[in-house]
Amino acid sequence: MNGRINKKDVKIMLLMTVIYLAIALFYLGNMEAPATGWKPEQLNEIFEVDFGKEVHIDKILLFGGLGDAWGCFGSLEIEALKDGKFEPYSFLDMKSVFKWHYTTDAVTTSKLRFATRYLRTDKEKDQNMFYKAEYREIGFFDGDTQITDFSVKSLARTPGVELMFDEQSLVPDRPTVLNGTYFDEIYFPRTALEQLEKRDIIYENTHPPLGKTIIALGIKLFGMNPFGWRIMGTLFGAALIPLMYIMAKRFFKDSFWAFFCAFLMMFDFMHFAQTRLATIDSYTVFFVMLMFYFMLDYYDAMAYERGFFKSLVPLLLCGVTLGLGGATKWIALYGAFGLAVLFFMSRGYEYSAFNNQLNIRIKEESTPKNYKSKALNGWLGKYFYLTCLFCILFFIVIPAVIYVLSFIPISYQQGNKSLLQYVLSTIEHMFNYHKGVTEPHPYSSPWYEWPLNLRPIFYYKGNLLPDGWGASIASFGNPLVFWGGLIAFVITLTLLFSSIFKREKTLEGTKLLWFPIIGYLSQYLPWVVAPRKLTFIYHYFSCVPFLILMLGILFRYLESHQIITRRATTIFLVIAAALFVIYYPVLSGIEVPRIYLDILRILPGWDW
Repeated sequence: MNGRINKKDVKIMLLMTVIYLAIALFYLGNMEAPATGWKPEQLNEIFEVDFGKEVHIDKILLFGGLGDAWGCFGSLEIEALKDGKFEPYSFLDMKSVFKWHYTTDAVTTSKLRFATRYLRTDKEKDQNMFYKAEYREIGFFDGDTQITDFSVKSLARTPGVELMFDEQSLVPDRPTVLNGTYFDEIYFPRTALEQLEKRDIIYENTHPPLGKTIIALGIKLFGMNPFGWRIMGTLFGAALIPLMYIMAKRFFKDSFWAFFCAFLMMFDFMHFAQTRLATIDSYTVFFVMLMFYFMLDYYDAMAYERGFFKSLVPLLLCGVTLGLGGATKWIALYGAFGLAVLFFMSRGYEYSAFNNQLNIRIKEESTPKNYKSKALNGWLGKYFYLTCLFCILFFIVIPAVIYVLSFIPISYQQGNKSLLQYVLSTIEHMFNYHKGVTEPHPYSSPWYEWPLNLRPIFYYKGNLLPDGWGASIASFGNPLVFWGGLIAFVITLTLLFSSIFKREKTLEGTKLLWFPIIGYLSQYLPWVVAPRKLTFIYHYFSCVPFLILMLGILFRYLESHQIITRRATTIFLVIAAALFVIYYPVLSGIEVPRIYLDILRILPGWDW
């Protein structure tokens, strides 16, 4: 057995990825959204909508665009014509962009008058710049019937009011996950669009830009719509499955256990929910897995057998992916300590193996007295000291260069600063921001709760649904992966210490057991001391691949010691997939009877 990928492995990975994509792309998002709109230049801009007769209106929907200010938020005050004069009727507050806002205030009238106003909250702040919004489309409803027979009269000083009514076919009957942003999508897709349009102000500036640049690629290909801003994250999420397979095949050197690990990744709840949300976590975890895979390739081989320059290739690739990960989100850099530990451990293991090989050769052959010392010194000079010098290039210089270059898409913002000065100033800003994130959040959770899966983060709740129906999206772990993974972590530690004392040479022996433990702890322990106090369970996402590897270790150990059979392992996988099917409505946002969502709450913190 070896860790190389063969044709059978390729077929398995391809089949799993295609199946996953079929699931992940379903109900991902619409491929169209209102694209034109009106941008008032000042407050109290007025326009009227004349229905030509009295109509009953019980719902008005408004889709917001980007606008011309940093906040881009605004409000429309609505008056209805009654008894020959306009009287206050309702408000449409637009507190986020690329999302349908609504009012369900009912009125019977023949004419409505709209005026641009401040948001009704935090008025002092709004008066500075928060009213310069873009109103892209408005729709009127009587029950489930859209009212499309009306005319528009502009009393506004800014032209273009008619652009709010030119895409009526795109007005939905209610806001859903399919037709607008949700949760942190209010930050990242709009920032990706701002990068594409080279706007003066970038809204989301608390993370490096590479993740938003990748999102922008999807927008450029498919447009500024839910599918466009989610597709790249979904594709990266799909890529995690073959990547998990490749890593596990390299680790276990067995196709079944590679399949075992990829299958668990395929049906993990957090993996599914997190990669279909247009944030940057899909890309971060992808790069984290890649950099640890390349380090595994170096760690689990003998450099002197490969040859010096060939042995440097995985280290180079590891450093490149470390840089890409850090240029997406800083949590990838947490893994640098784990990579360093694995590197130096690999040198220790290899030195010991090389020394033992020399001892055997000396016993079997007649060699000069100084042969061993010369050989060891030669190894140290090439495979330790010189390799360490290359590592300075690979793990410090190259990642730093990649990080700086990732700012090129927004370098037009640097002003009089050099690119390096601009990047350094953003690092200070990002650190101070995350250090200052202390405000309470209803779905936040501390680091010690994440492995127990106690508090999912609630991303989406359906609005205007029929009575008795609900829709939700929550991010949390498949219980078998999280709870089973926690048990596997403890067992793996036990096996590790046992193997140290027994000096075992099997897979359950010392060297390989260190890999998932160090990878896991390097991504998890920094949160114990991180300056950011407001944390969420999705920060645990980068730990999931290592939990899965340790589950593979546990089940392989149980099988090899005849504690369980392959049938039991298969049943475990079937249950993991069944749980995914059962909880699919909570992960995807599809509409189901509310009672079904309530039944799925098996822990007090599972609130959706």
